[in-house]
Amino acid sequence: MSEGRYLKDRLSLYGLFSVAVAVLAAIILLLPYDTVYVRDRTFLRTFLVLIVLCVAVFFAGVLFNLLLWMRGKGLGGTPERRLLRLLGRAIRLILSGRFWRMISVLYWQAIHLPKLKDRSVTRWMTHFLIMGGFILMFVLDLVVTVSLDLAKYGPMISETGWAKLWIRDFAFDLTGFMILLGLCIASVRRFVVRPKIVRTEASDALSILFLLAVVAGGFALEAIGVAGNIPGHTVDHQYSFVGDALSALIPSSWGGYYDQAWLVHGLMSALFIAYIPFSKLFHMFATPISIEAEHMLPKEATA
Repeated sequence: MSEGRYLKDRLSLYGLFSVAVAVLAAIILLLPYDTVYVRDRTFLRTFLVLIVLCVAVFFAGVLFNLLLWMRGKGLGGTPERRLLRLLGRAIRLILSGRFWRMISVLYWQAIHLPKLKDRSVTRWMTHFLIMGGFILMFVLDLVVTVSLDLAKYGPMISETGWAKLWIRDFAFDLTGFMILLGLCIASVRRFVVRPKIVRTEASDALSILFLLAVVAGGFALEAIGVAGNIPGHTVDHQYSFVGDALSALIPSSWGGYYDQAWLVHGLMSALFIAYIPFSKLFHMFATPISIEAEHMLPKEATA
């Protein structure tokens, strides 16, 4: 393949990557965030800069992994050209009826894992709680962001609205509790029980501790909000059942540090997003998707 063709493939792919990151960064920076309860907006602006940087790292990590997969034997063309072709086919797949089949594959192969359930119910439950809770929380984040900042949906904004109470408060606490329970089981198995069949590498420990810090930090922030009577946490806060229970252990004076706690939690969440492509969490999702992607890759040699 000529040097000019190879350079064109790389410029096309990295140009598309840059546009995608720029568009997402613009969306993040331009959203109004009217319902963020931080009083000092400097903390919000600091978080937005950090989340944009971390999202860029996330996409760079995803791109790095995809290019590695595109170097498989028997595939024609440069890795960049293969990936560009795959992206085109993926878009057509999303717009077709096969998209829901791929969602089904993702659920069964990345979350439900029937073969793992047959071998060990404890391992299956741990995996299901962590991965299932993680995906549900991501979906909830999308729903809440669209409802609050784009649609301005009243019941999601009002402190007594059904959507605010049942989705922003109860559903987030439920999914967070799922993840926390799964992480506690995983921690006991890996650091206390230590069965011979379980190998705990440094990356495994880091993923568990990182996610624990994010989830526990979210509940701590919620508890500080309830104890300190921060707007958004003063009415029917029992729907945030974990944060409400923890608030009994926190002095009301801690409400004065709510902004700082919010920024620390936001920073941990942003760093976790950047870490995902370089962790085993990413490969748990990506492996079943890559199996589906193999059927879309061109096997023939290209000029």
